[in-house]
Amino acid sequence: MSDADVRRPVAAWVWGGGLLVLAAVLPAIGSGGGMSGAPHTILAWVQKLAFAASMAVFAFGLRGRGSVVARRPSGVIALLLVGVILPLLDALTSWVFVVDPDAPGAIPDWIGTAQIVTYAGLALWGAAALVATAQIARVDAVAYPWRWAPLAGLGVLAVVFLGLQVIGTTTAGDGDSGAAAVLVGTWGAVTVLVPLALGVLALALGARGVSVPARQVYPPVA
Repeated sequence: MSDADVRRPVAAWVWGGGLLVLAAVLPAIGSGGGMSGAPHTILAWVQKLAFAASMAVFAFGLRGRGSVVARRPSGVIALLLVGVILPLLDALTSWVFVVDPDAPGAIPDWIGTAQIVTYAGLALWGAAALVATAQIARVDAVAYPWRWAPLAGLGVLAVVFLGLQVIGTTTAGDGDSGAAAVLVGTWGAVTVLVPLALGVLALALGARGVSVPARQVYPPVA
């Protein structure tokens, strides 16, 4: 005979989900409040730190439990690239490539390099995110079908982003910015809603917990 099956909350998913929700809503708070200058910069860095901490918690778990990639090296590295390393490099390159539009010759000298760096960073981030979400879907750390949610969210972001690039290219110089405006608004929405939904899902799964082996009551374990 054994105790009834019990479920143990997963603290890593609760903390990781809460941090991800915070990272998702902070940009909306900043834009809605019309922040600028130092408050806006501080809010942006808090958002980056919350997202980085969320990815680190999801990668390693807490006290040896809750890694969504079962601490597989490829998954851990990919999550750290997504949340910590690549965003930090993006912040540094954004600081390096600040352009003063009033400086003669500044934009022609820098704009091409800045665009190359930006798109290269996006490509690396997308590749790392694909590896991370694929690892989450493959391992058994998160229950089916929820393990597929991060990959589905990445797919939504990719479709909207590629659509934005296509519309922006085809309507350039046409003066018809209606479709582009709609897609830009959609992009702004999904960049908030996708991480928000994933954060809420992580919170719910973490609070619900996972089944733990039942403890044998009788006869006593020798």
